[in-house]
Amino acid sequence: MKMSKMKKLAQMILTGLLSALIFSNVAFTSSVAADSSNNKKKVECFTYLPPGWTDGFVIANGIRIHYWRTGGEKPVMIMAHGSSDNGLCWTNLSRELEADYDIIMFDARGHGLSDPPSKSDGADAQCEDLAGLIRELGLEKPILMGHSMGSSSVVWFAARYPDIPRAVVLEDPGLIPRPAGDARNSTNDADIEKQRKQILERNNMTEEELVALCMKNTPQWGQCECEFWAPSKRLHHPNNAYRRLSGRGPEKSELFTRITAPTLILKADAQGEDRKKNEEVARLLKNGKIVHVKGARHNVRRDQKELLLQALNGFLGEL
Repeated sequence: MKMSKMKKLAQMILTGLLSALIFSNVAFTSSVAADSSNNKKKVECFTYLPPGWTDGFVIANGIRIHYWRTGGEKPVMIMAHGSSDNGLCWTNLSRELEADYDIIMFDARGHGLSDPPSKSDGADAQCEDLAGLIRELGLEKPILMGHSMGSSSVVWFAARYPDIPRAVVLEDPGLIPRPAGDARNSTNDADIEKQRKQILERNNMTEEELVALCMKNTPQWGQCECEFWAPSKRLHHPNNAYRRLSGRGPEKSELFTRITAPTLILKADAQGEDRKKNEEVARLLKNGKIVHVKGARHNVRRDQKELLLQALNGFLGEL
């Protein structure tokens, strides 16, 4: 009788141990699966230097300019980012194109690891920064792509040096002039200092805070895009506020008449009068095309990357 009870007790203990072992194994497997899933996400959305990409510096137009490069014996494409971004903000688009192009993503003056601007900079400073970068790297017939502020640099460069670009791509350039009373045109000392303080405040936010802000304001971009956007805000120099002092330079309507390279404008979605005005300015290009990307706002590639790639690849395929 005692032996029977001991056997039952032993069986119960053994069963308990086996259950615990099985449960712990399931938990371990789930943990590994979760870790693998997280690792996969990290690989798909890396914030470190991608394999094979390099970076460097050149002295051009009197400042030190930093750039990232995908490399390879391929046609060169230079990407000029928008205000408060940096070169790596092009990463997600560059990954789509690097198989066919050697992409150079440089940090504009006052952004990323490039030198800051000064009060004495001319309106064409960023145009000549681009010219100096191309000379120092010994590039021939590069394709130029610019977003917002970067598109202004690219347009001015392509108009001033029409024989250099193989082609021009503009992501949401400002085609319609700003109204004379636009606050962004103010050169008032108080307005400039206010902007400098605002930039500095964002410099002092943590990357986690900036990613959260990005996801709150632009959830359609996705976590991966926000993780590249966030670090750029901490490297945006407050002296960029001094760009107001130099003015905005010639309007696109004037510069477009001097551009000879094939040009693609990837414009934010627009309807009615704004769309007509955009198309009117685009017609001034000798060899140009404008595409209003459905559903896209100012950050076209971030809002509608697939639609942008469809138009961009079609254009590049015809060069």
